[in-house]
Order: sequence, then structure tokens, then C-alpha cells
Amino acid sequence: MLLAFLGCFLFQEEVQVTTERHYPEPYRKTGGDVVIVVLDTLRADHLSQYGYPLDTSPALAAFAATATRYTQAWAPSPWTVPSTAAILTGLHPLRHQLRHPGDVLPEAIDTLPEMLRREGWHTAAYSYNVSVSPKHALDQGFDQFTRNTGKVLGYPNAGRMTRAAKAWVAEQTEPFFLYLQPMNCHGPYKVPSERRSAVLGHTPSTAFEYYGPMMRKILKEGRLAAREKVTGAHLSSLQEQYDTAIRYTTDEVAEVFDALRAAGRYDAATIVLTADHGEEMFEHGGFSHGYSLHREVLNVPLLVKLPGQTQAQEVNTPVTLMDIAPTVLVAQGLALPPLDGAPLDRAADRALVFDINWPRRIVGQALLEGGFKLLSIKQDYTGRKDTLLLYDTLLDPGETQDLSAEMPAKASEMSSRLSVLAAGLAGSIEPDNVLSEMDQAQLEALGYLEE
Repeated sequence: MLLAFLGCFLFQEEVQVTTERHYPEPYRKTGGDVVIVVLDTLRADHLSQYGYPLDTSPALAAFAATATRYTQAWAPSPWTVPSTAAILTGLHPLRHQLRHPGDVLPEAIDTLPEMLRREGWHTAAYSYNVSVSPKHALDQGFDQFTRNTGKVLGYPNAGRMTRAAKAWVAEQTEPFFLYLQPMNCHGPYKVPSERRSAVLGHTPSTAFEYYGPMMRKILKEGRLAAREKVTGAHLSSLQEQYDTAIRYTTDEVAEVFDALRAAGRYDAATIVLTADHGEEMFEHGGFSHGYSLHREVLNVPLLVKLPGQTQAQEVNTPVTLMDIAPTVLVAQGLALPPLDGAPLDRAADRALVFDINWPRRIVGQALLEGGFKLLSIKQDYTGRKDTLLLYDTLLDPGETQDLSAEMPAKASEMSSRLSVLAAGLAGSIEPDNVLSEMDQAQLEALGYLEE
């Protein structure tokens, strides 16, 4: 009965609403368009362009042929709000401080759409993630913001976003910044019935139920013995559903790129395709995202086409989602304010800090530097407390062999360095928090909040 209630509550039919902010008329500048596509919950290794054996993203081939592919792109946090805010601000979550459900981006923080709008770009966003919305002030700087006001998992299909975005592009006469965040790669991996056989040749198995009893026991109740009931059939079903959703979503996004070509705006545009975080598929005993700091939830795709770029390139240097905003600004010839990210063409080996603070899921940080990765877990849903995990990511990219007992000096050294780097990133601006009772109920039902 409870599950039926939660299903009705969380999967309630979606509502699409567009709101507008009114700003002073900007100086009109002639420049190229900027398009950022954030494929919610897309891990890099399930895209065809990243070597996945299934053809999950053939529609992106034309775009990838004119873009730079970053093989080591990392989200600073394994859930939406901190990482999306990092894309839109160029700041680390420890600095912009959107780290908890309900945090609101302070007006004092300048966003990429605000910077572009001041210089004459018309700005619009389409977000079907209820957390990427005015509720968290992530609409700052957008003239038009179209969002899902339905329930967390009751998102509209990407096709609706595609149709709206294509119509919007066709109407534009000034330089624009267009931000898209479709949700179909996020559980429950919704795909219209007529599109469910595209990648597999058949519809996906339904053996795995997203946020069904088995998944909830493991993640929300912390009953780790339930892991023994996870079978190969469950995992095969999960991957089939996920891959089918990727195929559907990337097919839709490619239509927007085609609309840019039809409008004669593609060549001069700066186009970024990425994700806010990945998805865990039982590699470390869990599912979904926001429960760990492992590679599968942090390594995201990043393909960037700069103005006039016609040839594909590949970069293997570690980069981060905070690098997107400064890259866009430099590509448009705009001044670069102090940011935590750096233009991607200036990327160099550096330490990357990851952060999450969900007491009911995981509280911890991680450091990736010099081929080693340290996880510092204060607590997590499995019952671990004050735990250090150390991995050699060059020899063990899947992070399966903890070396902390074999290399205690290395673990201690990286732990100290992580503390110093995290302290340096900590911001002084305190966010507002205006989580409504309805928001509280939705997030509590998903296990997002503390009791």
C-alpha cells in the first residue's frame, strides 16, 4: 500500500511551466550562440563515443565529429544540484555552497547566463529536473525558464523539450544562450513505447524496478543482506532500461543540433554536451547516485565544439564541470572573473576534490591526484564511519582494490592534502534555504533528507 502511494506521489503526471525574469535591456553584441546540454544522470562509459559496445548514441556522431572529447571529465559531486550549479557558476560546491536539498543560490553569485545576458545574449533554459529550477535560484540570468513542476520522477519526455527548443531556436534573431537538461536517463528511465526497441531490437526487460522494494531495502533501509538477492537478470534489466533511455535522449538532442544547422547557427556556436553525474549499477553494491564517490557516479561525458571547429579532437587530461563556464566565456571573447574552473584549452594535471553531504546517504569527500584516488567517508548508508579508501586508478580504474592498508603513508598524505584543498575551496557566502513542506515530502520519500 505504501509503495502504491509513493508511486502515485512520485510519478504524478508532469506539468511544464515557463516563467520569465525581466532584466534591464542589455548592450547588444554580435556573437556566436552558446548551447549547453546536460544529459541528467549519464555516465560516460555508456555512450558510444566513449567506447560502449552498444550503439547507444549514433545520432551524436555528426556532433562528435566536430567536437573535442574529454575522456577524463569529472563531476564535483554525485548528485544534481551541486554539480549543475558548478556548471552554471564555474565554482566548486564547497564555494557556491549548494550542497544540501533546499539550498538556494545566493543572488551575489554571478552565473554564466547572467554574464552572457549582460553582454547581449538572449538566455533560455529548459529543465525537466525539478531541482534545476527557480526553487534553487538556478534560473538566475535566464530571460525564460521552462521547467517541470510535477513530481521528482514524473518528468516529461525529452521529445517535448526537443519540440519546444527547436521552435525557440527558429524564432531567434539575436545571439542566444540555450540550456537544456532532459531527464530520461534518470530512473525510472522513461522511454515512449514506440522508441523502446531502438537500441536492443526488443523492449528492455522489466526485471529491475527502479526504486522498487529491492532497491529501497539496500539504499534507504541499509539492509545490505538484500544485495544477495540481486541477480544477473536484475542487472541486465537495469542496463537494458538505462541504455534504451540513453538512445532515446541522444536521438532527441541531436534534433536540436540539426535545428541549429538548419538555422545556419551551428558553425559559429559553442556547444557543450555533458552530464551532471553518472549512475551506479551495483559496481559497489548500490544503485542510483548520491550514495558513493566512485567513478561510475563522477566520470561524465564532455564533448565541446568551439566556434569554427570542424575536426574531432581528444583530450585525456583530467577536467571538471567547473571548467565549462570559463571555457564559454573565453570562447566568446569575454573577461574571465575569478573562478574555480579554468578554460579547457588550458587544462593541466591538477588535484580534483569531490564533495557530498547527505547524512542519510553519504557524507564524505574524495581527492583525485597523480593517478591515485582517496575516498574519505565520514559516514554512509552501509554503516561505514571515518573510513579511508585508496585506489590506484591507473591500474584499477574500476576502484575495486582498496590499498589503504598496504599504503597507509600514501593514504595519510592524501587525507591531509584533501583537508587543505577542501578548506581552501570553502566559500563564505551562506545560502538561503526555502524548502517547502511539499518539497520535503518528495525528497523524504526518495530518501534524500535526514529524518
